[in-house]
Amino acid sequence: MKNAPPKATLLEDYRPLPFKINTIHLTFELDDKETLVTAVSQIERERSAPGEPLKLNGERLKLVSLEIDGRALDESDYSYDERFLMIHETPESFELTIKTEINPSANTTLEGLYKSGTIFCTQNEPEGFRRITYFLDRPDIMSVYTTTIIADKNLYPILLSNGNKVESGDLEDGRHWVKWNDPFPKPSYLYALVAGDLGEIRDTFRTISGRDIDLHIFCDKGNESKCEFAMNALKKSMKWDEEVYGLEYDLDIFMIVAVDAFNFGAMENKGLNIFNTSCVLADKSTATDDNFYRVEGVVAHEYFHNWTGNRVTCRDWFQLTLKEGLTVFRDQEFSADMNSRAVKRIEDVESLRAAQFAEDAGPTAHPIKPKSYIEINNFYTATIYDKGAEVIRMIHTMLGKENFRKGIDKYFELYDGQAVTTEDFIHAMEQASGVDLKPFTKWYHQSGTPELDVSYQYDSAKQSLKVDLIQKNPSTADEQEKHPLVFPLACGILSSEGSSITPNVEGARKNGDTVILPVSKESQTFVFENVSSRPTLSVNRGFSAPIKVHVRYEHKDLMFLMAHDHDEFNRWDASQELGIRLMLESLQDQSMKVSEDYLEAYGKVLKNKMLDPGLKALCLTLPTEGTLGQRQSIIDFDGNHHVRETYLSRIATHYQNDFIDLYEELSSNVNYQIDPESIGKRSLRKLCLKYIAQTEKKEALDLCLESFKTASNMTDQYGALRILADYDCEQRKEALEQFYQQWKGEQLVMCKWLTAQASSKAKGALDKTEELTKDVIYDQKIPNLVRALFGGFMQNHVQFHDSKGAGYAFIVEQISELDKINPHVSARLATGFRKFGQLDSNRRDMLRKELDVLLSKPDISPHLYEIVSKCVK
Repeated sequence: MKNAPPKATLLEDYRPLPFKINTIHLTFELDDKETLVTAVSQIERERSAPGEPLKLNGERLKLVSLEIDGRALDESDYSYDERFLMIHETPESFELTIKTEINPSANTTLEGLYKSGTIFCTQNEPEGFRRITYFLDRPDIMSVYTTTIIADKNLYPILLSNGNKVESGDLEDGRHWVKWNDPFPKPSYLYALVAGDLGEIRDTFRTISGRDIDLHIFCDKGNESKCEFAMNALKKSMKWDEEVYGLEYDLDIFMIVAVDAFNFGAMENKGLNIFNTSCVLADKSTATDDNFYRVEGVVAHEYFHNWTGNRVTCRDWFQLTLKEGLTVFRDQEFSADMNSRAVKRIEDVESLRAAQFAEDAGPTAHPIKPKSYIEINNFYTATIYDKGAEVIRMIHTMLGKENFRKGIDKYFELYDGQAVTTEDFIHAMEQASGVDLKPFTKWYHQSGTPELDVSYQYDSAKQSLKVDLIQKNPSTADEQEKHPLVFPLACGILSSEGSSITPNVEGARKNGDTVILPVSKESQTFVFENVSSRPTLSVNRGFSAPIKVHVRYEHKDLMFLMAHDHDEFNRWDASQELGIRLMLESLQDQSMKVSEDYLEAYGKVLKNKMLDPGLKALCLTLPTEGTLGQRQSIIDFDGNHHVRETYLSRIATHYQNDFIDLYEELSSNVNYQIDPESIGKRSLRKLCLKYIAQTEKKEALDLCLESFKTASNMTDQYGALRILADYDCEQRKEALEQFYQQWKGEQLVMCKWLTAQASSKAKGALDKTEELTKDVIYDQKIPNLVRALFGGFMQNHVQFHDSKGAGYAFIVEQISELDKINPHVSARLATGFRKFGQLDSNRRDMLRKELDVLLSKPDISPHLYEIVSKCVK
């Protein structure tokens, strides 16, 4: 018998609570297994709710005592169960004192207060605070927090919480205490506590008004030097936010703490950000360029939340994109300003298409403002974050930079210190700009990826170009009926020689040689005037809208755009589209031939000395197997792998000498620097090495091993390791063993070692992944290690989706075991099953059998149940 589905929470059911909590004073007496928490809250009943009982959230708590205004309550005055504490009658205004006992060491869910190694820390977003004490654990309950932490001074010399440190002292029994106060009202999800014996680096930042802010980053002792990059990223973020948005930091101190066991990348708790170590620790020996990028971006993201998320927060969790979409947009723009804007945009869109487009097309599709959820943790998705950021970007494009900034200013003017909705954000933008955005707001409520058919016809007599657009919004798993959406479509036109033509288009706004077409209907026509010669149309420049564009390009048109488009994003996009079309055509006719024209076009990019090296590396990277699969109603995993390998090998053989020459030229740059040009050159060098190794000749694999052994930084060393890991050769075995012996004491580096083997295209990846679960470095309680190993294997399309079903059985078994420890991690892994509907009947039957068994387990978490049940629906 299948389990009854857990009850869903609905947006339409939102109601304000009958009470507000003005202040709360928390006292923690820390102990591994018996931490005592005393919560003293000042509570007022709302006038609109006379006589209603006080219903507090609480999970896995031991209630010790309960008082109102100093009077101990009788058992008849209240009732409680596994989820709630109900106090039947209360005064209009009163002081509530609750004492609870919790066991941090047993808290493997990593929600609430838990132990990470020797460190006490918290994670309360979205609903972790209810595991600390009974409380109105909702984002619209904003309170002023004061925290007193008491702990053994020898074991936990550093005691941290939100806000500013106000008092401290020693106790006679070897313990000490510290009191913190945060003067800004905040919801419980932003509460944080950390206690441990930690290493630390310090710095200061002078704000635009002349205030000096103390900056601290805490980590395990011995890792202090790896925090310097994060500290510099923090200071750059603070400066950027002042310069671009006029937003100054508001407390006297800003702290970051890095912990190993953390479900997310990081958390923006007010003044005390708690980070996964993978988003803080970075030096050239242990971190790749991608790791440095991620540290910089995540530090910026969490800092930017101080205003877009903390000072103005969400009324309820259906509004999650209010803070996350806006803040992702802000961190993307920061990273673009700090690095290569073109490369950043391409990488962001690659990620969106791989994760979010797949989400929109799969069983877990939902709008950026969902209508319901069973487990809110499951809605921390690419849709909420990345598509949400694209929606903000479209508003920025439609309003223009100046009006968008005015809108942000108005947003804080109207709502600072409040918990608000997406409608409130749109209202602020409309008020500041005078633009009616209501037709645009369908993006918040409609799931799915719009598709746009584009055709164009040139009239030489009238010197005009007629562009016809047909918008389609396919049905999704969560809703059938769709409506046309409003979006800005950035377009340019190129002459036959490749020069830009700047046309006039009625109703469109110009931005240099690009025009912004206001798309709003199912069918529209725009006429480009003053077009003196037959042009080639460049559509959706800069990915101005998160849509799928279908243009009637011939292959020669795409080659032309690859060579000449002035928009760097579209130049890359043309290279990807051409590669996808040709590979799928080769697969369909089973010829597996590589077009000579394509080889020629590829060579022009390879030999282009003027192209930015980072952009060149992206343009020369073939579409992934996952990208090919997105174009297929039934995914041909084996065929996609075979055709891609065929193209890689053909290109590698044809341009082997060119790859070797370019590799050697780039190898002369030995100084390791973190800047766009240096990062781009290392990326291009790694791509050359990959193509050299694709021949599988001994001298090519020896070159990879030499590159691995002589590398002076992790980017080069791990790049060579990942290449060798794909081939069953002696060089592979030597590199993997050397890497293990060199880095087995560095957990984050060992994550790379696990992924290299689990994602290997060499045969036997499943057996190796299973073997690695028994390695001493693997710990299923550490999410980073779990994601590295199983996430890596699930991205190994051919071997995870092996036709015999062994990959499915293995992963489902692992997810079932993980669900008992950490439902957040098990549910995240289960999103890898969202391709269920695109499997052939044989694979679908095998996977359904495994997932039905999983769903029937009596102890399956709501987190996992929601994801899996949607996948097989």
